[in-house]
Amino acid sequence: MKQERFGFAEFSRRFADLIREVESFDVRVPEDSALIGLASDLVPKVVHLLRRGIDLLEQVEAFYDPERTQPDKPADSDTLHHIGLMISSEFAARDLIDVAFFARSELRSSYEYLMKSATRRMPGRPIEDLLTMASNTETGLRALRKAMVSVESAVYEFEEQEAPKRQWYDVELSLQIRKLYWNLRRETELAKGSAEQDLEGRLRQVLYRIMAFRELSVYPFLRVDDRVNLRHLLKRILDWLNGDERDATEARHIWQDLTGFAEILVQVSHRQELQDHDRDLVSRVYYQLFRRADLDMVPDQTIKELEVVLGLDAKLDQLIAGKVKDLESWRAPLRRVLDHLKRAPSVATPENFWI
Repeated sequence: MKQERFGFAEFSRRFADLIREVESFDVRVPEDSALIGLASDLVPKVVHLLRRGIDLLEQVEAFYDPERTQPDKPADSDTLHHIGLMISSEFAARDLIDVAFFARSELRSSYEYLMKSATRRMPGRPIEDLLTMASNTETGLRALRKAMVSVESAVYEFEEQEAPKRQWYDVELSLQIRKLYWNLRRETELAKGSAEQDLEGRLRQVLYRIMAFRELSVYPFLRVDDRVNLRHLLKRILDWLNGDERDATEARHIWQDLTGFAEILVQVSHRQELQDHDRDLVSRVYYQLFRRADLDMVPDQTIKELEVVLGLDAKLDQLIAGKVKDLESWRAPLRRVLDHLKRAPSVATPENFWI
């Protein structure tokens, strides 16, 4: 019994230490081609952190194996009561081990991708190599923090202790990023009905939007892949606008790439912290609107609250942006979104979905 208490004390300390190191680690990589090589300096540190995380989770799995956690049978125990304790303890241990196993598998994948990108060299494509390495560095650190927080919480729950108050990520930061991406997609959607000859005006409008993005304090927190793509699109638009011959075919290609990229960006809503936030908010709003008998239209304050989920669902976006007051118009979209969020996995989400 002393050994188990020592095990928990040791694990809780190591989780806290590793999470603290990850939170203080600045892995933001400049997207400028001249500076992106700095990512190579970060790789050994992130690899070391990932290795420590994998080792810690392996030890958690071994320590909380059900055969170790079953209660010893007292000489005068009631047999049925003892069987109940054994089953309860084994189920709880299995749940913990499952969380640790999936988290460790995710960390292992991040570790292998990072190692592969750090050692692979493609002739004639040094920038692409560095971009892949920088992206995998950021992804690995995200995966590590998510794994540590989820397994730490599971260990505390098994030990019937109150877990430290932690967040997956800064929710407010993620909400700002989603709003930024939604604004870009909305810019492209509003221009769909424009005449073909107004292509220059559409590109110029998006150019101003991207340039404004780069001045925001949240911009350095975008994924390095997204920042590089935005920078590349910005250069293509500028080259076309400043060119002597503005080829319409090239402009259409730029616009197609831009709209496709904007659609991909809104997948930011797959982030775990946003799914948790959205599920809580939509659930509360649905209850307020359709579990009360005194409402016949949607309050302005409720619509304002829902502005933070712009970019989550196209139909819901229309209702929010249009400030639709009709109560019944909201029922089906809110119910559909809520059902989707409740089905969304809360653990072991593939890191590829983190935008």
